[in-house]
Amino acid sequence: MIAGRYQLGKVLGVGSFATVYRATDDLLEDTVVVKMLAENHSLNPEIRERFIAEGRSLRRVASEHVVTVHDIGEAERQQPFLVLELADRGTLAGRVRKLRAQGWQPDAPDVLSMARPLAHALEAIHAAQLVHRDLSPGNLLLATEPTAVDNGSAAQLVGVDERLLLSDLGMCKDLAINSGLTVSGGTAGFRPPEQSQPGMVDTRADIWAASALLSWVAEGANLPEDFHRVLQRGMETDPSHRHQTIIEWLTEVETALAPPPPKIQAAVPPQLQHQINRYPKTQGEDLPDFIPTPTSGQPLRTSTLLLIGLAVVTGIIGLVAGMFFGDDHYPSEIDDASIAISGPEEVTVGEAATFEAETEGVHSWIWSLPTGTSIVDDAEATMTATEPGTTEVILRARSPDGDEMEVRHRVTVTE
Repeated sequence: MIAGRYQLGKVLGVGSFATVYRATDDLLEDTVVVKMLAENHSLNPEIRERFIAEGRSLRRVASEHVVTVHDIGEAERQQPFLVLELADRGTLAGRVRKLRAQGWQPDAPDVLSMARPLAHALEAIHAAQLVHRDLSPGNLLLATEPTAVDNGSAAQLVGVDERLLLSDLGMCKDLAINSGLTVSGGTAGFRPPEQSQPGMVDTRADIWAASALLSWVAEGANLPEDFHRVLQRGMETDPSHRHQTIIEWLTEVETALAPPPPKIQAAVPPQLQHQINRYPKTQGEDLPDFIPTPTSGQPLRTSTLLLIGLAVVTGIIGLVAGMFFGDDHYPSEIDDASIAISGPEEVTVGEAATFEAETEGVHSWIWSLPTGTSIVDDAEATMTATEPGTTEVILRARSPDGDEMEVRHRVTVTE
């Protein structure tokens, strides 16, 4: 027993500086964790102070996803110890290892079950003017959540009855009392470039490590390309090219993994109905090439006719709405960053048209073509017109500060 109160039990882990025990708090009759600094390191004032500072840092952070420190004390051999919240379901590293042995492949709910609590934990740490600096699968813990409400999630990585906890602030950086200059450190594979040697470190180092963690979890999974682009941005070598806050990072992760919206038939706004009635392309001979025509005298099915009608009305609404709401949803130029499209404004049916991206101050962009195709980071995009009408080629990017940019190039297709 230490401090006349804590009965030490099973060793849960041994690190370079400390040993972690499962323990019983006899006073409160509760199961806790005791993290005790090794005896030889307790004589080193610098290591001793860093260990105690971890306890102080944990007390500054208010988050249900950061391990709670209950007490701090000193054992008989002058070894400082921390009394921490028990994470009774092990580490994320152990969970992933077990699931992969069963052939598990993560899906979007799995990734989000980890990304959301991790981001909220880091948000609280950063709000306390701290940088964690040592995010790794072994420092993410799982605890039973007895008051959890079933939200219908099928995630296996972090269950609905579990809570993800971020632990081990032993290497954290206090930005409130220190400059950004810090020594190298972190766990291999999850260490941002700026921590590989002494240098400047701020909260964006944790964004790099969080992206590396998600990349590790999602290895081999069939997830949207947009998700991988978010992680790629989060792991940019230059911190100024990453997301600037962890909540911005989470927002992009959630957007990339969001399920497609349900297909519904929207009502036609009354103010546009007169424009639809005047729309000239309503005769059969003017319908687009891809609409099937009856063969062998057989009439089209009713469902096919309904789909054709919906496609035509949807296209009409899109064209009319374009006249009312303008071309660009986002600016094409922000500070020193700009995007533009050069290419023909008029082509004929069957003619291949090539468009060039003119970019300044951006590192990645995406083409959105009328065919529904998306092309990432290519300097050129080519399409072949199949029917007359008016369409748009769209180029999107982000400024170095993360702001959305967009430019639209209108093309008229003639016979």
